[in-house]
Amino acid sequence: MTTAPPTILFMGRIFEVPWGGVREMAESLLKAAAPIAHEQGREIQVLVPREGLCPVQAPTIREVVLPRFGTNRILWDHWTVSNYANTQTNAVLYNVKLVLPERLKIPGFTTIHDLMYFPQPEKYDWREYLLGDSIYMRAMVRRTVRRAPLTHTDSINTADDARALFPNVPPDRFRPVHIAIEHERYTPGVTLEDDAQLWRDIESKGLKRPYVLHTGGLSRRKNIVVLAKAFAKFHNSHPDYQLVVTGGSKPTVNDPELESALSSLPEGSFVKLGLVSPRALVLLYQRAEFFVFPSLYEGFGLPPLEAQAAGCPVICSNSSSLPEVMNDSALMFDPTSTEQLANHMNSMTEPELRATLIENGLKNAATFTWNKTANEWLSLCDEVAANKK
Repeated sequence: MTTAPPTILFMGRIFEVPWGGVREMAESLLKAAAPIAHEQGREIQVLVPREGLCPVQAPTIREVVLPRFGTNRILWDHWTVSNYANTQTNAVLYNVKLVLPERLKIPGFTTIHDLMYFPQPEKYDWREYLLGDSIYMRAMVRRTVRRAPLTHTDSINTADDARALFPNVPPDRFRPVHIAIEHERYTPGVTLEDDAQLWRDIESKGLKRPYVLHTGGLSRRKNIVVLAKAFAKFHNSHPDYQLVVTGGSKPTVNDPELESALSSLPEGSFVKLGLVSPRALVLLYQRAEFFVFPSLYEGFGLPPLEAQAAGCPVICSNSSSLPEVMNDSALMFDPTSTEQLANHMNSMTEPELRATLIENGLKNAATFTWNKTANEWLSLCDEVAANKK
């Protein structure tokens, strides 16, 4: 007698967030998993606190509304979700973000995207998130990784970080499965009818070509100080270039060094676009001369892959998970070296090098597919369900 595959209970409160990497990952994973789950004869229930939050409609996906009482999200996570989940048979619960409900009695697991809630002095010397959030997440993630039969991580590097931070958890419980990008969104040269107006809207904010692009905002770990200083050196010999930055428009912490580095750039050479639409982001990748990602720490690092998929050559720091993701398809540099980054920027004006990096980048990005990720994620769901821990 063949055992039916377990139902997957997918915690969908993340879809209350209008944008962000984790929300995008959750939506892309559901889209890719839906047809595979349909073929396997399994159901995915997306648990949400209000109707209409689930962004993916498919025969195998069912939105289940578990109302939240008041505004308390923690109560919904740990009481409402577990009450419902514990009534389900042959089911596994998955939370895309770090924490399992405390009262959960059925098997479950989560994804660790990075470990920025935890101090890692050898990797970074600042706190990324609010203190209250950090204290809560540190306690709950520790409990989750001890309880869960396994924990998914976005990269091998993050799995290694988790093994070092949680030495009392068997190391084989941390399972790296790479996330991916939606290739149809970033295809080089593909345009839409409204792109001309959209591009005019972008240009109205002061952008001119040629430009160097960075996405990810101004948080400390994005290392914009080194980027700004390197661009200033590059701009001395290439005064027609601009530096364009998208993402959160304010630093996450007060950073006088960042303010000084940005204010010292020549007038008109720096454009801060803030948050942009998904389609505008694609256009920015496609039309940039090159993309720079100088990050000090990443759990995975999607933006360099997005740039490559859009046909944009990449300069990327060699920190944390980024060498693992780039696979020698980008110019890599020590994120503490302004000089090295400036030299790479100068190299990007050579047409032959740009052509090689574009070709290698397209090949590299093509290896990261959501179909592959979804298949491996569904296998993790089955393994957790079978564990019954």
